[in-house]
Amino acid sequence: MATTGSGILTQLSNLLRPDVVVDAAQLPDYAVGSFVPLAVVRPPDADEVATVMAWAHRSGVAIYPFGGRTLSEMGNPPARPGIALDLTGLNRVVDFQPADLTVSVQAGVTLAQLNEVLAQDGKHVPIAAPLSGRATVGGTLATGISGPLRSAYGLPRDWLIGISVVGADGTPTKAGGKVVKNVTGYDLNRLYTGSLGTLAVITEATFKLAPAPTDWAVIVAAFSGVDAAAEAAQNLQGQFYAPLGLHVLTGEATQRIAPSMAGSALSIAISGGRPASMKRRVEETTALWAPVANTVHAATGDEADALIRALTDLPADADSPPAICVRINTQPSALREVLAFADVPLGQGPPPSVVADVGFGGGRLLWWDDAASADPDELAAGLRRIQSAAADLGGGAIVERCPDDAKARIDVWGAEPSGMQIMRRLKRQFDPQNLLNPGRFVGGL
Repeated sequence: MATTGSGILTQLSNLLRPDVVVDAAQLPDYAVGSFVPLAVVRPPDADEVATVMAWAHRSGVAIYPFGGRTLSEMGNPPARPGIALDLTGLNRVVDFQPADLTVSVQAGVTLAQLNEVLAQDGKHVPIAAPLSGRATVGGTLATGISGPLRSAYGLPRDWLIGISVVGADGTPTKAGGKVVKNVTGYDLNRLYTGSLGTLAVITEATFKLAPAPTDWAVIVAAFSGVDAAAEAAQNLQGQFYAPLGLHVLTGEATQRIAPSMAGSALSIAISGGRPASMKRRVEETTALWAPVANTVHAATGDEADALIRALTDLPADADSPPAICVRINTQPSALREVLAFADVPLGQGPPPSVVADVGFGGGRLLWWDDAASADPDELAAGLRRIQSAAADLGGGAIVERCPDDAKARIDVWGAEPSGMQIMRRLKRQFDPQNLLNPGRFVGGL
């Protein structure tokens, strides 16, 4: 079999309908750092995905799945040449059962499209990812990404009850079911979620639903220092009227979320519910924070929606994304330690902005300025120090975005976890030829 780009394009053109093979001029659009795929295919359905996967298995060609390309930089650099599998053509809502509180959608459906359909019946799937107009269901599940309401709603895997995938050899399989109470078989839903497409390609997902809040309120308070913002946030978290999401922001992140409060540390509380409930929560939160904050502002309606979107999009802002983004995973009790990263520069570069999740724990470190121009060795050493410090807190740190030269010098996932041997066995079982997103996941899987 030919393994050059032109040879692979010829084979795919003979195998698939002409409109499935993307024009070669668009290959750079699917670049991951210096990696550019040999070809791009955009199947319209799961059957075509299976056809492509079976061909790749026979030919020994690596497959790199893509969704809305909002988080395509996540993961280590691709380990070998291969083709891009664009799943945005699988964009149908398959089955919506409001009475049963379930919905089944293809992997290429965007989060905005999904929630627009569900909102017509007052429902939602409370999962979120940056740039929801482009972020797909499959990509959100594969990356395991979550939004600012994770402390109340959990992670995407907590809402997933059924999944359809195509394996490395082109075999379609299903796990879970289409009813909320489903306890049969192994929980492969959780295995596929967060595995970055290294075990199978997700083609369809079924979620349980929740009633959507009719109103949202976002209370933003500015404080003279980080310690005061953290104390106020922890005090609110301990109240019976604690919000659905609660975050502390420092540095440039504050200016991007609330320009009028730039230079302050922010505490941001997000609440959702009925109008009367929202009115009371705004009053109670304002009364709690006003005596200790410099400024307290309550946003409702469209302004609240915009603030929630801005906070969700911060790690991958479409107009001005951060040059470096590190996700810290720790327990909520380590809030002060996570905020202390605001004083830790990368080598000679500036310290990061911090967005800390008070209720769920952890947060993100973000650099927008010239940190990315630092010496790659120095930058890599600084990122490893952050990973080590997060591990000392009993958690970890994932480098979600950084310059390619630095990424080549580190494992963006940090030190290998204790279960790495099991993960390698699973990878060999599910993908013995190492064709699915090779090299990009934990430990080079």
